[in-house]
Formats: sequence, structure tokens, C-alpha cells
Amino acid sequence: MKKVVSIILLTLLVITIIPVGAHASQLNIHIDGPTVLGTNQTAQYKVYVEGYFNLFRCGIIMAGYNLTGASPTNFFVTSSKDGHFVFNVTAPNIPQTIYLYFEAYGMKNSTTIGAKASRELTVEVKKAMDIKVKIKNTENYALYNTVLSFYLDGRYIGNTTVNVIEANSTKDVVYHWIPNGLYDGKHTLTVKISGNGVVFDNGQQTYEYQFYYGTPPSYDYITYMSWGLLILVSVLFTLLFLGKKGKKGGPAPKWKK
Repeated sequence: MKKVVSIILLTLLVITIIPVGAHASQLNIHIDGPTVLGTNQTAQYKVYVEGYFNLFRCGIIMAGYNLTGASPTNFFVTSSKDGHFVFNVTAPNIPQTIYLYFEAYGMKNSTTIGAKASRELTVEVKKAMDIKVKIKNTENYALYNTVLSFYLDGRYIGNTTVNVIEANSTKDVVYHWIPNGLYDGKHTLTVKISGNGVVFDNGQQTYEYQFYYGTPPSYDYITYMSWGLLILVSVLFTLLFLGKKGKKGGPAPKWKK
């Protein structure tokens, strides 16, 4: 896949027909952006290009085995005078590993490249987990900007803000969480409300519940063992009972006659 995208990228660059200057200077690229995204999530990637040029250009292209719902899927180039670029990237709707390729140019003029540099960023796309809670405004007036903070096993994982909740009303809140680094097993999720007047269904400002991530272990073998032991005990008891009954019904020993 990387080779295929590299060939596509090279072809696209050749199509631009921008000649490279004979004396190229060095460029450095720095990328600021997430390496884990949720499906269909849009995030910003900030690119900083270091070099001594009056004009810079930077292009981006995405690669993955299924880019349905993703953007940009075609090679996209933009210009900047200060070497700062911002790209909006939307992840595909299928969990996978995608690759973002950045190509930067330091321009001697509007048509001649003085230097080129490239960077590749690997991004894991994961299916987001929806955390749903219901909150209630207990006041007789609307409350604004209520913050809900989320903790997994005591570790802070993010927050969301409810812009407004009307007086004496309830509201469903959904937090889209990307379970990065979450191991299979039992976990405790805690949600806390900041500010007065808003509570959960339990009447408190803290809500906690447990869930199992991954495939839960099977305890069927315990049931099977229990039934097996019960059958075994029943069989042994029956055999013992029949054995005793058979001894009582037999002829008396000669010494007893």
C-alpha cells in the first residue's frame, strides 16, 4: 500500500510540472495532529515548514485500504508565505490504519521549486464508543455551559459541554469517546458534573458504572461441571442404594441357620 501511494504521489507531483532549482536549500517539516482518530472524525493537522523562502507550498494525500467517507482522498496542495499550513482531515468510516503523506516545497518563485521535503504520519482509526447519560436541571431557570468530565478507571479521558439545559428539564448527553489503548476486561467509568443545579438520574453529581470491553470470558464450564458432578453423585448414590438392597434380599449365611 505504501509503495502504491508513493507512486501515486510521485505521479501527481510530476503532473504539476514545477521545475526544481539547481541549488536547493534544506527544508524541515513539523506536523502537529492526532495519531488516533475515531471513524468519521474530523481533525486538524498543522504543518510547519522551516526554510528561507518567500513562498511555501504543501500537499497532502491519504492512503488506506478503504477510504469511504474520508477526506481528502485526492492530492491537495495549498500555498503559504510563512510556511504554516492547516489541513482538515476526515477519517474513513471503517476502522483501519491510514497514512497521511505531506510534501512541502520552498519556492524560489511562483513556478520554480528551491527545495522539497516530505513526511509520513501513521494514524489509527478506531470505532468510537458512545457514552450516554441523562442529566436534569433542578433549578427554575435555564443553566448554560454545564461541563461533564469523564474518567476511566480513575484516569481523565475527556469532557463535553452542554450549552444550555432548560429549567426543570432533562437532557440526554452523548459523548463520543475513542477507546485508545483500552485493554480487554472490566472497567469503571465515572462521569462528574461541574456547577450547581444539574444532577444525574440518581440525584447526584457523580455517576458511575462498570462495563466489560472485549469478549467476556465464558463461565459455561462451571455450569457443565456442576451438572456433571450432580449426575455423578446421583449415579453413585443409586449404585450404592441398589447394592445395599441386593445384599438384604440374598440368602442368609450358613452360620446364621
